[in-house]
Amino acid sequence: MKQKLIYAISVLIVSAGAAHAASLQNKDSQSYDIRVTGSSTMSTSIGGGVIKNGICSSSCTIEVKGVGSIDASGSDKIVIKDGKLKKR
Repeated sequence: MKQKLIYAISVLIVSAGAAHAASLQNKDSQSYDIRVTGSSTMSTSIGGGVIKNGICSSSCTIEVKGVGSIDASGSDKIVIKDGKLKKR
């Protein structure tokens, strides 16, 4: 019983953190290389039609190679569409 309670609380804490983290959605069909710079720097890629939730949990800059960069924070939703970056 105690383990279930600890598990449930852990799930709520993780879910609450994800709810306040920026996401990146690629509505284009092509993949892009991305770099996210905030408290640390992460380089990865995002495929066509993919959503990356929790891309940064505080303020950060998302750079999409060949497209541009945009600042994000909190629960911002960043979208790549038609080769352009937009905040939704």
